[in-house]
Amino acid sequence: MTKRIFISWCHFSRRIASMDNYFGFEIHLIPPLSERKWIKPFGYIFQALRTARVVMAGRPDEVWLQSPPTFLPHLLLALRAVAGRFRIVADCHFQTFTPGWIWVPATIWAINHCDGVLVHNAESRPAAEAVGVNPKLIYTLEDPPSNIAPEQKRRTSPEAPPYVLAPCSFSSDEPVAVLLAAARLLPELCIMITGSRAKAERLGFTRDCPENVSFTDYLPLPEFERLLIGASVVLGLTSVEGIQLSVANEALGADKALVLSDTRILRAMFGEAALFGRNTPEDLAMRLRQALAARVELEGRSAALKARRQQDWLATAAAVAAGLRRAHGPSNSETGQAI
Repeated sequence: MTKRIFISWCHFSRRIASMDNYFGFEIHLIPPLSERKWIKPFGYIFQALRTARVVMAGRPDEVWLQSPPTFLPHLLLALRAVAGRFRIVADCHFQTFTPGWIWVPATIWAINHCDGVLVHNAESRPAAEAVGVNPKLIYTLEDPPSNIAPEQKRRTSPEAPPYVLAPCSFSSDEPVAVLLAAARLLPELCIMITGSRAKAERLGFTRDCPENVSFTDYLPLPEFERLLIGASVVLGLTSVEGIQLSVANEALGADKALVLSDTRILRAMFGEAALFGRNTPEDLAMRLRQALAARVELEGRSAALKARRQQDWLATAAAVAAGLRRAHGPSNSETGQAI
């Protein structure tokens, strides 16, 4: 049996958790020591040492990594030179191929020396090819609908006080200020924003925010899923084309009414279920009101899209696994050779 390790330098990844049921990873999450930018470079040393310890002790057949950061492929290639042959699969968010992370020296060289490169949607593939990623290495594998524990899958009463759940990372592509302005137009509706409260405070979002907005901070997974299940509407925002929002698949997994920013890729992926709004306070407020009014219908549309996307994803995942085996062969441990 193939031993797959998945390494991500984050607190939690719904994508990894959802893919685990199919691929069977040994998941290692190595979060930053701090969200403060000046501390992060020092934290990278700690994270690199932990990554090295995981790989050297684990003796894997495959190591999957989540990028950014874009220097993780460099680190894994160096470890492979010491530990022996194992396949490296780079799971690349859209930001991997955009200004900033793409400027890390030798990023494309390192990615092209991996055994497979996963991109998350149809728009990410041309972006990867445009910066020089070898097309023969690229596989497109979208996020599967999230796996919500069966005992949590209960519908909340339509009479329960409504609230909107808006998971945020407070990244530069998220128009949080627009969301807060929309909340002022919806004083009757509670909006709960998850993610690092410390980062939200540092960026000034918690100052003078509307009374109907709550910043929850990071939550344990069971608590987050409880809020997800109870939400009347789930909201996902981005201002950048090509970004695939994890929250959209989380909403499908919970059969939730969904409102998203109006981008090409989000319409292509979730157009059958979601309402889409421009990133303006007025439009988002209008779409949230519409979603509340059409909640039952939108929940049914999410459930239907989830079922179809699950089947499509399983077929694509099988093709990815077969492609990796066919193109790159077994690792040393799979053939019984010493590593």
